[in-house]
Amino acid sequence: MRMRRFAVLGTGAAGLALAAAASLLAGARIPAARAEDNVDEKVKEFQEYLKTNPDSQSLRNHIADLALLKKPQVADALMPLLKNPKLDDDVKIAVCQSVGKQGKPAVAAVLMGLADSKTWEEKPKLRAAALEGVGEADAKTNYKELLKLAKKYLPTNGDIAIAAIKSCSLLVTHDSVEDLVTMLGVISGGLKASEASKRPHYDAERPVIIECLKKMTGLDYGEPDVWKRWWDDNKKTWEPSVPGKDKPKDLNASETFADAALGFSIKKPNKRWTFRKADSGPVISLEALEEGQRAAWCDVFVQSTKNMTSKTPEALAKEIRDHVEPKFRDIKPGFVWDKPCSYGGAKGVEHIVVGQHKDFDAVHVHNVFLVKSEMSYRFECYYKSGKSASLETDIEEFLKSIVITR
Repeated sequence: MRMRRFAVLGTGAAGLALAAAASLLAGARIPAARAEDNVDEKVKEFQEYLKTNPDSQSLRNHIADLALLKKPQVADALMPLLKNPKLDDDVKIAVCQSVGKQGKPAVAAVLMGLADSKTWEEKPKLRAAALEGVGEADAKTNYKELLKLAKKYLPTNGDIAIAAIKSCSLLVTHDSVEDLVTMLGVISGGLKASEASKRPHYDAERPVIIECLKKMTGLDYGEPDVWKRWWDDNKKTWEPSVPGKDKPKDLNASETFADAALGFSIKKPNKRWTFRKADSGPVISLEALEEGQRAAWCDVFVQSTKNMTSKTPEALAKEIRDHVEPKFRDIKPGFVWDKPCSYGGAKGVEHIVVGQHKDFDAVHVHNVFLVKSEMSYRFECYYKSGKSASLETDIEEFLKSIVITR
């Protein structure tokens, strides 16, 4: 006869405790606490904490911690603080920055009402925080009002305008992209007009709009006029991507890479080369691998000359030379740092250097610098000595393929 696993347990509190332990050992499961119960518990703890009259910094820290839960109950607990006259503006800013993230669209209407109230009229940072909360809570319903405020305060208050712009950008549609491109054009025109009172606001707003457009479209343009050209070319067909449905664009589906907004096109020399898009730096790279490593490559950089120190091919070539030359331990005779050249319909300067490079060992470098219609085009091409010699010929073919379309 098999022995019983457990002896008869006693009664009372001790017996119940032993019974619970025995159940666990026997493989029985005790139901886990629900996530919602945990949120409710933390909200109650926060409400009890408020009764201690905490100082501003401590309260803001608690608000930030509670906001990480991202639950509607958190918004319900925080919203009353906005109408508490005993709390300072820093606390209310923290509340505004937190409640929109809690998944409760209804808070957007309350925040919008407070942002428009006379009480908050002279508090731009508080109003700005409220408008950011509006966008995070419900950008779609409040888009028209947010856009109206962005336009209104564009020339007079950067804090409020930027908050409204960021909130507008959370609604990614054809119309919202067009609105931000148009707004960027207004700022660009205002800066050209050199209106002193508006310049500080425009200077602060311009990079924010550009970053918003980058996130909305997935493109990486840096200048207002480039965004305008892109939109002029694409506004009839562009639609926001649909997660899970839209396939990423295959850069190597074609032998040619072209960017009408930046005004250039290039072509692969042959099938050994592939296009690659980096997260930052070059607009596009072309590379050839041997044994999984870069044997030769060409990085393409495009930038408006308006905000550059070096505005001519000669000046840009010197700037890059000053950076590159110290990296060579040895340069073979016959090198050229400033040879006049012409590629793709634009005149410029090129570097043709062979030597021992600090980072890449023995290399052949062929850099080309072109400027046309206030845009600089920089092609930095490297071939590692000892790799397939035909790769160096490929680079020359690549440079011949450049077309400047502006």
